[in-house]
Amino acid sequence: MAGMESRGGVRVGINATAMVEVDKAMKEQVRILREPQKVVIADVSTVGLGVVSPVFLPKGAILEIKMESAVFSFDRPITIKGEVRYCKPAKEGSYKVGIKFIEVESDILSKIKEYVTKSG
Repeated sequence: MAGMESRGGVRVGINATAMVEVDKAMKEQVRILREPQKVVIADVSTVGLGVVSPVFLPKGAILEIKMESAVFSFDRPITIKGEVRYCKPAKEGSYKVGIKFIEVESDILSKIKEYVTKSG
């Protein structure tokens, strides 16, 4: 598929969900997303996520992404901060969103790298 390496990392498919919400520091600038939203994680790389969202997420928005611990075989719930790099319409009123990691604990990033290596 063309453009699969555009994020600077190999993307691998994943079938998981997460809850996203605008970072508290950005709540006033980004009023479009008032409540946490459930998104489907379509792919992951060592530098970010590709998700399908039911709502538009503006480019540049800083998100707090919460995933179940089982997603990357972790021993506790996972919270990552990421920046929306693009958001484009997808099918059936959803949006394909590219999120670049901006704050990830090193042990969580290690698990993500392990998952990408095994799955890629």
